Amino acid sequence: MPDDAICQAILKEMDSPLICTSIKSLKEDEWMIDPVMIADTYGPEGLDFVVDGGVRVADPSTVVDMTKIPPRVLREGKGPILPWMVLEDDQKDDVDKDLIPAAI
Repeated sequence: MPDDAICQAILKEMDSPLICTSIKSLKEDEWMIDPVMIADTYGPEGLDFVVDGGVRVADPSTVVDMTKIPPRVLREGKGPILPWMVLEDDQKDDVDKDLIPAAI
């Protein structure tokens, strides 16, 4: 659950979950952080909507595979690693420190 004010305001008004993701440029190996560029690129492909909160970046999120027992941490980021999650040995020292776009 992002602690982003814009995301929280949208979720407060919705009657269903919101699924979103960070986006890498198709031509370059860089994160797309400009909402206008995202809308222009993915609007024709069926993008539902883009909230223009300006160009923004955020710390990477923690990603956990909940389909495994116990749940396995795929990427360690901003979210906590809880005692019931498994952090693979090769991931314990390999934390992604790059900034990625906020998922809003």
